[in-house]
Amino acid sequence: MANRIHRIETIVGRGTHISGDMEINGSAHINGTVDGSINASGFVTVSESGVVKGGIRGDYAIIGGIVGGNIEVKGKVALGKAGRLKGDVIATRLIIEDGAVFHGRSSMVPEKSDSDEFEALEDGVEIT
Repeated sequence: MANRIHRIETIVGRGTHISGDMEINGSAHINGTVDGSINASGFVTVSESGVVKGGIRGDYAIIGGIVGGNIEVKGKVALGKAGRLKGDVIATRLIIEDGAVFHGRSSMVPEKSDSDEFEALEDGVEIT
């Protein structure tokens, strides 16, 4: 996976409550509550004060707060010591710090490399 730097495009402040799914072009930092799923083209960070009552999709996720839903990312998921996750994880790597709580299943998928994309293009298959 190519290293890309994403700007934080969306910040949900502490004390803010959003009802509904979020589609984010870029990365997000969640300090408040989101009652819905988050689909970001960058990374998603849920701080210790953050709560997400839904799934998360993006490049990678850092969970320091509470997430009740599945996480599917292209890279890694890091569950911090204060993090609480009830849901399944699909990622290339899963990091769980001492003290974190994880209730669910995890599936590790290999990272796509440039050679994988090259071979697929040779075969006429486009990787999305």
